[in-house]
Amino acid sequence: MNRFYLIFKFLFDKNIPLKEKWWIIIPLIYIISPVDLIPAPILGFSLIDDAVMLVYLLSVVGSKTKKYYGNDKKQDKYKENIVENVEYEMRNDEDEL
Repeated sequence: MNRFYLIFKFLFDKNIPLKEKWWIIIPLIYIISPVDLIPAPILGFSLIDDAVMLVYLLSVVGSKTKKYYGNDKKQDKYKENIVENVEYEMRNDEDEL
């Protein structure tokens, strides 16, 4: 379900060029359209090309969103361990004696 959300986020993001969005738009149009490469009367095999296109679409969504959005889950996981704006002082062991 998360990748379907990413499809819409990716398509409506104004910072992503249209050239990149076509890799998502064309497979979506193919899946939604009634035209198939394998005709419907051939023993139900017409669903295979739609399934292949859906798998391709989900893999493209994964790679394109990683390219533009990064891997947000990993960044959020380690974000709580980051300490910023800390003042520190370096001392030598010899100075303390």
